[in-house]
Amino acid sequence: MPDRPGGRRISRRLLLSALPAATLLAACWPFSGPSPTPTATPVADLEASPVPSPSPTAAASRPPRPEETWAFFADLWGREDYETMYLLLTPTARQETTAEQFAGYYRDLREVTGLQRLTVEVTSSLVTGDTAQVGYRKTLFTDRFGTIEESQSVSLVLQGRDWLVQWSPSLVLGPLTPGSRLSVEESDNLRGAIYDRAGRPLAVLGTRVVVGVVPGEISDEDTLLSVLSRVLDRERADVREAYAKALRPDWFMPVGEMAAEAAQEHYAELNSLPGVLLRERAIRYYPEAAVSSHLTGYVGVVAPDQLNEMRAQGYREDDVVGQAGLEEAFEAQLAGRRGARLLVLGPSGEVRAVAAERPAEASRNLYTTIDLPLQSLAASLLQGQRGAIVALDPRNGEVLALASSPSFDANAMVAGMSETDWQGLLDDEGRPLVNRATQAELPPGSVFKVVTESAALQANLFLPTSTFFCPGTWSGLGTSWTVRCWLPSGHGTLTLAEGLTHSCNSVFAEVGKQLDGWDRDQLPRFALEYGFGARSGLVGVPEATGLVPDSAWKQRALGEAWFPGDTVNFAIGQGQLLVTPLQVAGMIAAVAANGTRYRPRLLLSLGSPGSDGSESAQPEIVGQLPLAPEHLDSIRQSLFEGCMTPAGTAYNALGSMSMDVSGKTGTAENPGEAPHAWFAGYAPTEDPRIAVAVLLENGGQGSLVAAPIFRSLIEDYFQ
Repeated sequence: MPDRPGGRRISRRLLLSALPAATLLAACWPFSGPSPTPTATPVADLEASPVPSPSPTAAASRPPRPEETWAFFADLWGREDYETMYLLLTPTARQETTAEQFAGYYRDLREVTGLQRLTVEVTSSLVTGDTAQVGYRKTLFTDRFGTIEESQSVSLVLQGRDWLVQWSPSLVLGPLTPGSRLSVEESDNLRGAIYDRAGRPLAVLGTRVVVGVVPGEISDEDTLLSVLSRVLDRERADVREAYAKALRPDWFMPVGEMAAEAAQEHYAELNSLPGVLLRERAIRYYPEAAVSSHLTGYVGVVAPDQLNEMRAQGYREDDVVGQAGLEEAFEAQLAGRRGARLLVLGPSGEVRAVAAERPAEASRNLYTTIDLPLQSLAASLLQGQRGAIVALDPRNGEVLALASSPSFDANAMVAGMSETDWQGLLDDEGRPLVNRATQAELPPGSVFKVVTESAALQANLFLPTSTFFCPGTWSGLGTSWTVRCWLPSGHGTLTLAEGLTHSCNSVFAEVGKQLDGWDRDQLPRFALEYGFGARSGLVGVPEATGLVPDSAWKQRALGEAWFPGDTVNFAIGQGQLLVTPLQVAGMIAAVAANGTRYRPRLLLSLGSPGSDGSESAQPEIVGQLPLAPEHLDSIRQSLFEGCMTPAGTAYNALGSMSMDVSGKTGTAENPGEAPHAWFAGYAPTEDPRIAVAVLLENGGQGSLVAAPIFRSLIEDYFQ
């Protein structure tokens, strides 16, 4: 590039290997924490005839280059050292802008945009006598607007041996001018609704009525306090304290809230009181209350620790966000994202420029796989008991019902609970905040015999026709270690297939013993194949893993060796084995689906199913049971006979149904307390469209209490 009169044009691009340390820091140093002390390093010259790097002595004696000064200035910006930055300004710039005004521009930019860090890359330098023009590329990384990039140039003036910055507000952000300021204009989204599979509402926007007092308009305080105390169920002193805080008599001071229905009931009485005003505010509303609260979760004001992570998505201190369940899991889709414009305002507040813009992302409605009538029935059948019901579509993994009892009312969370009420929920022995459908970890009892038979058949230890003898007890490991069958008189001679139908402990204790001698890890492996011992990956609700014990686990966790008795207990669904109702439902659904395991899912679609722009969730196969078809057919036949023939343990409860069903009862021992009652089944037998797991904690025998609940669900579902 030719020389020009009065100076030499030097075009350079700063390379990391040759940058001054100050420039390196400007490119990557965050806003928190100290940075290293910058040192001067020559800038690489990209001209055809490069300028040789000066010797250390020469470098120490020569004045800094203008691009080095600017890089150092940018580094100080990254460290928020506005005081030192101001010292690098020319006298003219300091006369035009005070140090406080100077720092104010930078602080305003950070606060308004959520600036986290910046990079500055020098792209050129033109030196003409005692003046220089440095070109650079600036990138601002912000929470509210993402990345803001500007290509600019800055003038520097040589005074003595120092280059000083001829500063103006545009160096902070291009459109800024003296006297202007930044402002943000945001648009709000209405939160999307949550529906069941048929469009019935589970979570929508409702209305709460805020009751307030304007102190200066009160004419009869005694009557006002009496009415508000009664209607709001608050102490008179608390009501008065709420509005007595007003700094001006014409202020509206909220003293309580009411549901819209309650406000309507008391409207005439409240409206006649001078000084009382009613205002509406939008609020999340859960029409099904406790029936669906474990599913939907609830919303609440964003907590400080949440806000630290969510500012980048445009959230503010007073925003309401999902705090549990589907509300939390699908927060991004339900809330959408605010649109925002970064405005440059003139001294009179007029808009002079739009410096940056973030488009809004519309909120979306969430359609779930839940069948609300089935969910409601499941909740009613569990009323007054501790337990859970899970219903899946075995053809695709869709969750049709996910009920847990006792439950809680999500509306109470949104309306605001007192500390006493919240502590009461936490202290409740029934643990209403725990979603038993996915978090209860209990032994499964005899429903697990499906897995045990699968492991034995696939190991070729037995055939479905292999015979056993049950005298009522089993002492295969010695008389000091006895397993009792549920039928004290014994079942006599049974095949393995019949053992599953009769749920004979003697048969499966012997199977456990033989599995232990053949390969004691065979049964744990098959338990994992069925989905036990791990979370299913269901999105939207918390899950427990349960526990599939094996020899390695026992040594690690208890410091004990594994014994044959451990496998025998395991084989009949007892011992250290722990499962969740969701896992049991997944087990029986896999049998119903001829061995195909689908990941359970609650999301049906974002947007109305089948409508333009909607996104439908797709079934996801997560495994195939490693069972030969003839073995799976034998198990399915035993499950059918267990429900529809007099030999079956569920026959008394299910045998008279008009539809053929298949399933397995379970009664899990619980030392010192009543056993846990289980039933897992599917219907119809020949073309399964629903698979159900029922659990009643301390409920007694599965055949007597859990199987009848299964019947009620199936009959209602197919009606």
